[in-house]
Amino acid sequence: MMKLAGLFLCLLSLLPVFGTAETGKHGDIGIVSNVNEYVTLREVPRRKGMEVARIPLGGKVVYLSETEGDFSEVSYKGMTGYVLNEYLKRQEPEKGTAITPDDAMTIKLNLFLTAFTEQGFAHNAAFMLEECRDRELVDFAVDILFSRNAESGEWGDYNSRTDGQEVPAIVDRYFDVSVNLSDTRYQSRGGYYYSQETGGRVPGGFAIIDGVEKLENGLYRTAFTVYGAGEDWKPEAVCTLSPNRAEAMYKDAVNQHGSAVINMNGTPENEENWKLTFYVVYP
Repeated sequence: MMKLAGLFLCLLSLLPVFGTAETGKHGDIGIVSNVNEYVTLREVPRRKGMEVARIPLGGKVVYLSETEGDFSEVSYKGMTGYVLNEYLKRQEPEKGTAITPDDAMTIKLNLFLTAFTEQGFAHNAAFMLEECRDRELVDFAVDILFSRNAESGEWGDYNSRTDGQEVPAIVDRYFDVSVNLSDTRYQSRGGYYYSQETGGRVPGGFAIIDGVEKLENGLYRTAFTVYGAGEDWKPEAVCTLSPNRAEAMYKDAVNQHGSAVINMNGTPENEENWKLTFYVVYP
């Protein structure tokens, strides 16, 4: 995968400020330390829990929940599990400058993030562009195509399909990278992606921003809440809602919180130039 040069040095300072304790809170980055070679990512928070992966010394993880007890729930390269706190050091995040976006920018941010929350992107896990897999990006693009073509798509008795010719453009639009188009959870054949889901799709919810910080190098960090999971809504309508109004209208839906860092490439007024570099959702 080709990646944008110089982008990843910025990822050391992308997460919200939650305090100075070494133990982390959701959205913080932790660095593996105090080990000779690696620490074990385990399926459950027990010292003899099943091994999921081995994270090398200096490897980075994202905390998925507030630390409780001896273990932290983390995400590492798309995998989730638990790591002993004694082998993690919370990376000190950069504090950005809080800004108050105008109505136009607020709506653009809501719509941009909704493209991810609607698809359940990186559900209950974390995404960092420097550690992403092609599959995550290709699946995201294909999910968007299935959503767009829900009414006009090709539906069979046992599966549905969508033309994948737009996948590279969607990946480029949101991430600006090149990917292996065959690395996907979908069956891929003859330029089409096939899905076993023939009964329609349940949206994962829409995003409403709660706050925005301006970082350096064209990066903006935003906290957001996901509303309306499983409900029927139109992006252009709900993305104009205030947080209070969205909460009142969709109080019975399953809501989540999230944090994202967007590289606006020096043009915050033009969302067509925005690229996602970090994203995490949590209950």
